[in-house]
Amino acid sequence: MVTLPIYIFIGLQPIPSVDALNYPTLEISSINLKTPVSSVELVDRQLETPTTIAGFYNQFDNKILLIGHSSTVFKNLHKVEPGQSIIYNNEHYIITSTETLAKSDISMSEILADANQKTLIIMTCAGTPLPDQDATHRFIVTAMLSE
Repeated sequence: MVTLPIYIFIGLQPIPSVDALNYPTLEISSINLKTPVSSVELVDRQLETPTTIAGFYNQFDNKILLIGHSSTVFKNLHKVEPGQSIIYNNEHYIITSTETLAKSDISMSEILADANQKTLIIMTCAGTPLPDQDATHRFIVTAMLSE
């Protein structure tokens, strides 16, 4: 009798740390997304993107940038549409626009600039894949705090 190897799925995904329980959360019900969001830092003029969850960065209280990989946490982000709801850190936002831009056409100073009302920007890779988990374009979602 030939013995076949038995493979058991043990969950090879990273286990969230205890600190993740204290992170803000991002929920987009239209794409079944709920994820913790960790703070990210600027390193050598680059934002270090978390591997499997979203990250946030802001210079001003009224504008928050959320980033994440299109191959993991934001794999379905391209399916969202204006008018849909987002919950971030227990606040309700409404998507006002979505767009895909060439990476070279994006001004990070504009994206991070202060806003008159509380604004959430979600950005992930799009277009043709490049080395080092990068791509030629970015998919950008803009949402405003719902009053």
